[in-house]
Amino acid sequence: MDLEMVLNELSLQPLANDVQIARQRMIDLITTLQAATTRGIKRELLTHDNLNNVFLAPDYPLARWRNDNEVDREARRFFSRLSTNYPIPASVTDPEVKKKVDTSDFLHENDRATGLGIAFLLNGLALSLRSEQRWYSSHLELDFIQLDDDGEIIEELVEVIHASQRDHVLEHAGWIKSRIASVIRNGSDVWEYRKQLFPNLQFCTSVREQLLVLNSGNSPLRLIEKKLSDLEACCKDWQERGSVFDLRQIPGKCAPESEATLNEYGHQRTFHCPDGVMRVFSLHVRITSYWRLHFLPLEGQKQIIIGYIGEHLPTAKFHM
Repeated sequence: MDLEMVLNELSLQPLANDVQIARQRMIDLITTLQAATTRGIKRELLTHDNLNNVFLAPDYPLARWRNDNEVDREARRFFSRLSTNYPIPASVTDPEVKKKVDTSDFLHENDRATGLGIAFLLNGLALSLRSEQRWYSSHLELDFIQLDDDGEIIEELVEVIHASQRDHVLEHAGWIKSRIASVIRNGSDVWEYRKQLFPNLQFCTSVREQLLVLNSGNSPLRLIEKKLSDLEACCKDWQERGSVFDLRQIPGKCAPESEATLNEYGHQRTFHCPDGVMRVFSLHVRITSYWRLHFLPLEGQKQIIIGYIGEHLPTAKFHM
């Protein structure tokens, strides 16, 4: 299941007193959406209604905001490119979540909160316009009322992850990263979310093809993901220590190739890097008995370039 964003319909009221306040509310929402999608959240907003029919201020519907030349053009363009899916709860497709929606209710401060409740059930991110003080928090409490299998009413207090400004998204960065990692199904997902999951790792373009062939049935997939996480953690430690790169910080068996191997097979370890430079990737770490990951530390940036992920390359002692 993708990490979803759900608009809190309660935040559409009260209307802004004037157009200026309405514009600012939308800019806050746009910067929040941009921060969320930059970190890998699905570029789709689940909403209660068609947003074009929503009013932001008296005589100022969102449809008018879209064509308001006083509003930053890039902000309007970003919003127009954002997919919206409505109405909720009908737009929920997961059968288990849909069943819970049909047998549950959610209240926030005694107001029925469908959007916030669905965000909770989807384990997604709830978004609000900054129309009231109560939406200024990064976490919101909900009364979750549901029927159990015996028809008994159960009520509990739950918490939904929430954002109404960019700083809230930054606060949730760890949670977002963990949620995205939990939906990794194949190598294509690793490549798509690489910047969110591994911000300190750079990937040669050749790695993309190596990852795309991996699916959930490929046993190395989770081991590859784990090894990349180890290298990401190593980069963070490297940056905090501010010293030279230390191979001993990387878990597992890690070593450079022998001189004999580089003399004979160095060309198979030479890859086109993101900055356009061809480099030899001698350092490698073991993933399985037959899989290796070749990498190269960048001393200046204290980051790591990933050059190769795949089956053991030939060496002076090991011939494929």
